[in-house]
Amino acid sequence: MAADGAVRVTICGIRFFQLLFAVILVGVLSYMVDQFRDFGFGGVPREVVTPEVFSVLAIPFTSFAILAALSLDSTAQIIATLLDFVLFVGYVTSAGLLRHNFHRHSDENPLRASLGVIRTAHGIDGREDRNGRLVRLVAGLVLIQLILYFITTILS
Repeated sequence: MAADGAVRVTICGIRFFQLLFAVILVGVLSYMVDQFRDFGFGGVPREVVTPEVFSVLAIPFTSFAILAALSLDSTAQIIATLLDFVLFVGYVTSAGLLRHNFHRHSDENPLRASLGVIRTAHGIDGREDRNGRLVRLVAGLVLIQLILYFITTILS
């Protein structure tokens, strides 16, 4: 019984960080979508849209999973595990789309370059430093989310 309680507390702790990172990803990716819509020429790239969609879905799914782990029956926990798997697959897809943006030096990240180019084409400061950090933040958080959803899928 004590081990079961420790696993529940661990899962709830991991799910709290999943929720927190999903909210951060939604904010950062919404900024990027706004920049591409305001200044872009060809729409919003898939490497921005896909993690945004799965991060938006992660907020209610993870909230439900926290409730399921704390108070609901085993059927709800099975549903939460299936939702975890869906989000895991989504973050694997997002990591695949972001695969060219995992460089240590942000000068080599194509997403950062495109964010800068669309701004400088309109005669506005490209904000290369800010965009480089944001792209690295998105890439890092997508990998962290991928790992956390894998862990909760296995533990659940």
